[in-house]
Amino acid sequence: MNYYNIAKRFLHLSFVICHLSFLPSVVAAQTTFDPLTIGVGARALGMGRAYVAVGESADTIFSNPAGLGGIDAFELLSMSANVMEDVTYSLLGGVYPLGEQSAIGLGYVGANIGGIEIRDSASVLPKSTTSFNDSVIFLSFGRRLNERFSWGLNLKYYTQNGYEVSAGSGSCWNLDVGLLQQGVGPFSFGVVGQNLFSSSKIIANSQGENLPLSIKIGSRFFLLGEELKAAVYAPVDLSIAADANVSLQTAKSTTIHTGIEFAPNPFLTLRAGVDQDPQSSTLTNNFTYGATFHYAGVSLHYAYHSYGDFAYNATNYFSLSLNELGWPLDIFPDVFLGQRDARPLSLSKKEVPLLCL
Repeated sequence: MNYYNIAKRFLHLSFVICHLSFLPSVVAAQTTFDPLTIGVGARALGMGRAYVAVGESADTIFSNPAGLGGIDAFELLSMSANVMEDVTYSLLGGVYPLGEQSAIGLGYVGANIGGIEIRDSASVLPKSTTSFNDSVIFLSFGRRLNERFSWGLNLKYYTQNGYEVSAGSGSCWNLDVGLLQQGVGPFSFGVVGQNLFSSSKIIANSQGENLPLSIKIGSRFFLLGEELKAAVYAPVDLSIAADANVSLQTAKSTTIHTGIEFAPNPFLTLRAGVDQDPQSSTLTNNFTYGATFHYAGVSLHYAYHSYGDFAYNATNYFSLSLNELGWPLDIFPDVFLGQRDARPLSLSKKEVPLLCL
């Protein structure tokens, strides 16, 4: 019996995205699991993974590297969750600006399941247990070409480990390329080609397995806000986003992801969305929601993501991000609903009073 296939089927079963009824088509297509399928940060998950055209903060490493061109401060991001209580999912990322509207990023995404029982055809009781792990490491770069357009790329290194099952281990390199257009009225648009090295395969079980090749297209509409990019001037922020994930493999259907984000003040952001996933010959609409609390450059993100029709499949995600520009906070403002001007007081050199002791 092939122990590698047993471990892999257990892992795919644990991820509801690859539902049991969908497993045969995945195996037949010889497409390995991509841990990025689960999510790309709690903020994006709360918006139904509609994040290609958002391109803000360190989350953009995992969704559209072109957004790195708009980051001008050092940022860190982390996230962890137990998907269906069996799969440990973790995410880490960091962005360092290079100046001249460009930045580099480094990221890690991993999914691990343990306690997989190994048996053979002659054993009634399990012979031993093992673990299975999928992970990907990112090296990212993004640059703003002008006021409207940015581009970026992700160089990714995939690994999968069967631990005690050596035939289930392998690795490979792949590449993402993204474009982002912002600054044309209230709209922004993004496109990302994922796993463009179609010939790059994870060599495991004595055969190569393709990574999922896809193109993601997204848009974002700023409906309300104080900035000029908003369609309607208002003291609160409201934006709507939508993505389409077009698989270049016939075994998978095109999925649609939608999300909405509302910020009543600088310290709180609320969001909700619908995240579509393929299930056999149909599509499942998974409802999501979340919130972010901001203070002094520290943001705590929360996301709730349902998986299918079973309530016990739902997962809570928590993410923490740090931005060096938020600290120190010189003044704690009085904030009311709709009050957006809560930035620290900044005085020019000519305005700074001279104090004599």
